[in-house]
Amino acid sequence: MSYLLSTLFIIEFLLLLYIMLANLFNKGLNFKVGISFGVLFFIFIPVSLMIITGTLKLSKADFGWTTVDDVILRENIYSSVLLILYVFAIIVYLYLPSRRSEIKFNNSFKPSIRTYCALYFFGMLFIFIGSGMLDGGNWYHNRHKFFLSNGIIAVLIAFLVNSIKILIISSLTYLWIDKRMKFLYFLLLVIPFVFWDMFFTGNRIYLFCTAILIGLSYFKKNPKITLLLTPVLVPVIIILGYFVSIFRHIRGPLFQEGFPTFEVFMKAFHRAMRLEPPDLELFLLGISESVNVNVIYDIFNSYDDYLYGATYLKPFLFYIPRSLWENKPESITSIAADHYGGSSLVTTLIGEMQMNFSIIGILIIPFFLRFIDGFVEKNLKNYGTIAGVVGFFFGLLIFRMPFSDEILVFVFLLLILKGFDYIKKNKFVVK
Repeated sequence: MSYLLSTLFIIEFLLLLYIMLANLFNKGLNFKVGISFGVLFFIFIPVSLMIITGTLKLSKADFGWTTVDDVILRENIYSSVLLILYVFAIIVYLYLPSRRSEIKFNNSFKPSIRTYCALYFFGMLFIFIGSGMLDGGNWYHNRHKFFLSNGIIAVLIAFLVNSIKILIISSLTYLWIDKRMKFLYFLLLVIPFVFWDMFFTGNRIYLFCTAILIGLSYFKKNPKITLLLTPVLVPVIIILGYFVSIFRHIRGPLFQEGFPTFEVFMKAFHRAMRLEPPDLELFLLGISESVNVNVIYDIFNSYDDYLYGATYLKPFLFYIPRSLWENKPESITSIAADHYGGSSLVTTLIGEMQMNFSIIGILIIPFFLRFIDGFVEKNLKNYGTIAGVVGFFFGLLIFRMPFSDEILVFVFLLLILKGFDYIKKNKFVVK
């Protein structure tokens, strides 16, 4: 049975890879490319290791205190079948023809990058000072306490900062793709920005998304050169990937004594290397955040307190203070952590759908993704090539992150874009 499951996984991998490349080269970056890459990276790297070794190992250093455990393929036949069916449902959506071919994108959009950067700076300053990071302590606990104590204002600022962050990265990528900015100048702007953001927020996902944006865009523009550069690129990707992977061990103690010095950073770096020494299997498990797949299997095996769509209501309810509604729906990562232990556990789109609707989620996913795809594209159709870049961003984020959080980030992004449109139409100058 394990051989049959492995064969089905391999077929799905090939179908996903084909549709991702077909969409990329025929239509450019878009929501479907983001979803495709998300499944290939976050599901199939861990699944490949499980097929090869027979076991998907859990990092005990990171998640030993949770009830999540290793996944042994031969002992998880039913759960593997469920995962295959969920992935197949996503493939059905990806292969469905677009109904929106009549939409013509307007390429006259001019992003206001300087103003985006100013808004990002003040938003980050508010969060950084308000959370007391300069006074020392664990970055995660400080931020969590800050958001709890400052309520809706802190949450609004956080969503705005994430929206602006995506706008900055997408705008720079858009200018490069549209040949309004040279590639090297683009790299000199975007790379320091995403590393700066990772350093001060502890969040690696935006650096990851940016790296994939650059890689896929460059591959589309120059496929032959990219293939020729592969021997040079692979070692660079491995070194960068290893650093990003172990950064989860660095970020905790980084601000423990206040603003970190170089010595503090190196101490945290060496500690991270001891916790996760260079090793191919550990590297692949780390960069793909394989624990997400362990969590999915645990959800398939044991979760039966179904939520019936509660986590998808957050975009409509987030503004209500928890002091007024104590049982307001939580984020799916918090619910999973409460059930399995830990502070936050990522379920991906597949796990969230299962926790809400059980196996009926398999039938819901194609229609759900098609609706979200249309919603994203329709609302971005007047913003030129940047629509595809932002669409890719949200395809990848919606697969990996809590759905409600990313939809709220998208809504705030739209409000920013439309707010700037209003200002420009009323002859205010925004550069």
